[in-house]
Amino acid sequence: MGLGALTVQRWEASYAAAGWALYGADLTLDMGHPFGSMFYRNDADGRVLRIGVKWHPPVQQLEFPALHPSKPELTSDCTDDEVAAVTLDARSRIGTLVAINAQIGSFVATEESENAILDASGLGLERLSEDDPRLARDA
Repeated sequence: MGLGALTVQRWEASYAAAGWALYGADLTLDMGHPFGSMFYRNDADGRVLRIGVKWHPPVQQLEFPALHPSKPELTSDCTDDEVAAVTLDARSRIGTLVAINAQIGSFVATEESENAILDASGLGLERLSEDDPRLARDA
């Protein structure tokens, strides 16, 4: 690896939905939150399942509704087990995307931008220098 190389963790294929193949996605990162759809096709009968990806602001979490392939409604032709397997597949892929995006952002962030991120988190966090006496108490 050369100067400036960054190693990122790949998606774990063991989370893939058996019998379903991801064949397309229409996704964007809106202010760091993934939004869009992922499209899966059933290997046996060709059914299509669209998994929505959206951020739910009040509860601060991602949601993955199982949707009809072309209509704005929930799917009706998949079993609960199929929906659960495909949703886990989608969650694991999006989780990897979000983690990589955050890792790359922290890799290229300046001290000023990292301080802005800490401030924006609302957690009351601050950067401590390596010689800060508060760190000595933790050792």
